[in-house]
Parts: sequence; structure tokens; C-alpha cells
Amino acid sequence: MNKLTRAWQAITSGLARFKPNKSHWLALLLGAVSVSAFAPLAIAPVMLLTLAGLFVLWQKSPTAKDGAKLGLYFGLGFFGVGLSWLFKSIYVYSGVVLPIAVLLTLSWVLYHALFLTAAGYFAVKLRGSRTLAMLGLFPVVWVLFELLRGTLFGGYPFLLIGVSHLHSWLDGYAPIFGVWGVSWVVAVSAGALALLYLKRSWVLSSLVICLLWSSGGLLQQIQWVSPVAKPVDIALVQGNVPQQLKWTTQALVPSLERYTQLTKANLDADVIVWPETAVANYLAVVEKGALQTFIRDAQLFKKDILVGVVDGDPNGDAVYNALVNLGNLEQRYHKRHLVPFSEYFPFDAFFAPIAKLFDIPFSFFSHGDASQMPLQIGNHQVGLSICFEMAFGEELARQLPVAEYFITVSNDGWFAHTLEPHQQLQDVQMRALELGREIARATNTGFTVIVGVDGQIKAQVAPYQLAVLRGEIQPYQGLTPYAQWQWLPILLLIGLILLFTLGGRLLLRRH
Repeated sequence: MNKLTRAWQAITSGLARFKPNKSHWLALLLGAVSVSAFAPLAIAPVMLLTLAGLFVLWQKSPTAKDGAKLGLYFGLGFFGVGLSWLFKSIYVYSGVVLPIAVLLTLSWVLYHALFLTAAGYFAVKLRGSRTLAMLGLFPVVWVLFELLRGTLFGGYPFLLIGVSHLHSWLDGYAPIFGVWGVSWVVAVSAGALALLYLKRSWVLSSLVICLLWSSGGLLQQIQWVSPVAKPVDIALVQGNVPQQLKWTTQALVPSLERYTQLTKANLDADVIVWPETAVANYLAVVEKGALQTFIRDAQLFKKDILVGVVDGDPNGDAVYNALVNLGNLEQRYHKRHLVPFSEYFPFDAFFAPIAKLFDIPFSFFSHGDASQMPLQIGNHQVGLSICFEMAFGEELARQLPVAEYFITVSNDGWFAHTLEPHQQLQDVQMRALELGREIARATNTGFTVIVGVDGQIKAQVAPYQLAVLRGEIQPYQGLTPYAQWQWLPILLLIGLILLFTLGGRLLLRRH
């Protein structure tokens, strides 16, 4: 606890140096308003305007230090609103007292904001002419720090600005450059608007925006993948078990009865899926207890029933957040990309005091084997992921081209009635666009959906209700450029733009 207190004191003393002025308060407001560009409001143009506002502030910033302050305040507003859902998980469901819950949430927000602090510093430090800064440097710096935020320390790729422009002409960039490419186009478009404000350059700004957006529309017409075989009849069970009861001993049997009854009513489906940790106990326990007869029947009739469960020896060291096929218990998927400070605690020596604050069942999971490949479910190879893993397109791409469609499961009950389930759904839609595969998503409380390769929702059930989503998912074959090359296209694009921008800056200085 003393380590945590000292760390927070060091952070707050450092922040005390960042005394805000009017520009900083404006940056804070712009960041907070930016969240309305994402679901559930999804007012995409807001992101263009607020980011343009930040770019204008960076351009007018007198020093790199002031640029860092502007980035910090924008980040505090952006992530303070956009990631506010973490507080509910910590305070309501993890048993953390209010002051510590507030402290941990603020620390989480600050961590994310520090990436924009660094972005602001380098943006102002390296800027040249207004045109090069707005159309070249600032957008590239923004995307570079999105990439860093999405990879360092396991990565937290939340609130990537490319996601805010789902279902627009910019969708055409996703299968080539991934969400990062869409973020770059959004940032360049914002830069063009900022340039219009600063220089009244109607022709150049209009040309840039029209070229980028029309190109995205043309790219949308390309069919990167093609359907194969007939659609699969799939049933996604949304158990709607209250999070506060889910892990209690008395709720286990009633919860399993709920899932088994809904499953028996849909046994004619090709594949049935239960959400993440729908079985809130070890498979080894329920296999010989509450689900013994159900598992025996699933194996007897060769039914593919994928369930979220805790897998491993109750007395052993290796415990996994898993998806297991009850019709064939040899088919198991162990979650590879775990959530730090929830499913495991990195740097045990330092964060051990924090771990003791949480009352989270199974908060010390083991990482699944990174080489796991799709499972043969019925007549198709199926890629699998659990919750947080759906945020990492480059990791899912490793299951291609073998995987013909994806199944993902989640338990958004931790964040019920917050922004988080809406944000996770947008991530699923972006992954479908990037990878050229349909995705079936089963959750405890919602959103339970089937998403097409165009990122559109094909079928869904209302959240926070007991329901079964019965629909068809179409297997696909082929590879999108992003699925084949992952980060390479966006890194090449960023590298070329940086070379051109910084080279242009040097030439301008010489003359």
C-alpha cells in the first residue's frame, strides 16, 4: 500500500507543474467531447472537428513543453470520459473501496493520456511549415502513438480514432492497413480542416479530403475474400446472469440449468456457443458434477457446444480462461492475450499490493499457447478468441487463412450499462472488416451479435435479456492485405510520410 501511495504522490507532484491555461482547458474539453464520436452516440464528424482543434492548438503552441501539456489535457478529457467504465468494474464488482477505486481509475486514465503527452511534445518539437505539420507530421505522430499504446506492456488499443468512422467510405482502408490506416485518414482529414482554419486554403484542404474519402469509397468495391460452402446455423446463448451473483457458489447450478435448458431448445443448430466463463468453475469440477449428464449426451450425439469455462487442475499452477467443446473435450482453446491487472498481474513484486485490493475470481490465469490454431468445428475451421483478444487484429490474423469464420465470447457483465460494451462491439465490427471473416459473438449480457465481412451487424438480440441469437454465419476463404501483412503496410506508409515530412522540414530550414 505504501508503494502505491508513494507512486501516486510522485505522479501528482509531477502533474502540479502542468498549470493549466485557457488553451489547456480547451484541450480538455475537446478530448471529452471526442468520445461522442464513438458508440453509442457514434457522431463521427465530431472526431474530425475535435482533432482539428487539437492540431490547431499544437500549431500555435510556443514550445514543445506546451505541446505536451496540450496533449496531456486532451488525453485526460478523452480517456477520462471514454474509459470511465473501468470505475464500475473496480468499485461495484471488484470490492475495492471508493477512494482506491477512484485512484486506480485516475491512474489508468493518466497512463493513456501520457501517450498523447509524448505525442504533443514530438509534434511541436518536429513541426515545420503549417502545411507539412497538418497533413504530414501531426497525423503520423498521432497514429504512431496509437500504435505504441496498442502494443506496449501488452497493449491497450482502446478508442482508436479509426473505429469512430465505421460504416463510412473509410471502411475501404481497413482490409489494407487495418484500423491504423483508417486512423491515419481521419487524422489527415482533421489536419486538412485545421489547415483550412489557419490558412483559408480551401482548394488544398478540399482536394485532400475528397481524394482520401473517394479513394476509400473505391477501395470498398474490392472483394478481397469469397464465401465458401453453405452458411452455418449457429446459436449464441446470452445467459444474462447478474455479475454480482455469477461467481457465487449458490448461483452455479441455477446458472448452468439456465444455459442447458436454452441449449436443449436449440440442439438442431450446427454450433451452439456459451459466453466467456458461462461455467463459473473448473471444467474438471462440473465434468464430474453438475454437467456430467449434459456432457455425456453432447458427446453421444456429437454436438458442437462451445462453452466458456475455467480449464486446468484446481490444485495445479496452470489455470486457463478457456473455450471447450463439450461434444469433444479434446477441442480446447486457452486465452492467449490476458487482461493485465484483471486476469494476471505483471511485475508481481511491484503490483502485489494492488492485487490484494481486488476481489476478482481467478485473477491469476495462465497464458494460452501462442501457437494455437483454429479448431475443426463441424465441417469448418473456426478461429477463436476470448474478450480482450478481439482488440488485436494482428494476433487474430495469425489464424488465417485457415480460419473460415471466427467465434468470440465475452463477459461484459463487468461493465454493464456503461460505454464499454458499445466500444467492444465496434472493435468486433472493425476486426470483421480487417480480416474478411464473419464473426459470431456470444456474451453474458450483450451485445450478442453476428457481424458480416462488411462490418455490419447481420443479427443481434437485445442486451441485458435472457436470449438465444439464432442465425447463420457464412464461412469465407482468401486473405485481405491486412490479414496477410498485418502492420507492414501502415508502417511503410508512416515511414514514407515521415521521411517526406522531415526531409521537407530540413529543406525549408536551409532556405
